[in-house]
Amino acid sequence: MPHTTVKSKNYSAFLRLDTRKYVDQYVVMIGGKVVRAGKDIERLLKEVRKVYPNKLPFVAKVPKRGVLVLFGV
Repeated sequence: MPHTTVKSKNYSAFLRLDTRKYVDQYVVMIGGKVVRAGKDIERLLKEVRKVYPNKLPFVAKVPKRGVLVLFGV
């Protein structure tokens, strides 16, 4: 599966995600599903790479309430 399709699937799933329980945490997604979440990104990625060695994880930080995130494509 091309990386662009995987990225789109994970990004779309992230946009639909109920982020209330992940505030101020990193969310790691594979295949459109949250596989790990927490504040220590290095630990999270190490764990995910052990379980999913051939997968490209999607990582996003869920901001605190009231934070405006701007980005361009």
